[in-house]
Amino acid sequence: MNARPWNLAATAAATVLIAACSSASGSGGKIDDAIGVVQCDEYLAKVATCINEKVPEARRLQLRTDVSAEYATWKEATANPTHRAALPQACAIAQEQAKDEYARYGCAM
Repeated sequence: MNARPWNLAATAAATVLIAACSSASGSGGKIDDAIGVVQCDEYLAKVATCINEKVPEARRLQLRTDVSAEYATWKEATANPTHRAALPQACAIAQEQAKDEYARYGCAM
C-alpha cells in the first residue's frame, strides 16, 4: 500500500488529539455518513464528492479505504466528550493536509 504524506500526517494529528481513543473496529463507515462535527462532516462530504465524481475509478477504492479508516476513528471518538472536543481541530488538519492530494483530481478542499 502506498503511504501518502497527508494521510500519515492527518492520522498522526488525529491520533495525538484523540490519543486515548482506541482504534476503530470493523471495516469503517461510509464516508458520506455524518460524524456530527461540522469540520469532519464538511471534510468527509468534500472527499466523498471528489472521489465519486472526479477520481479515476482505478484510484477510488484505495482513497475510499483510507478515508473510511479516518471516518471510523472519528466516529468512535464522538462517543467520548474529551475526544469529541478534539475532533474539530483534527478534521481541519486532515482537510488542510488533503488539499494537494485531491487538487490533482480537480477538487477543492
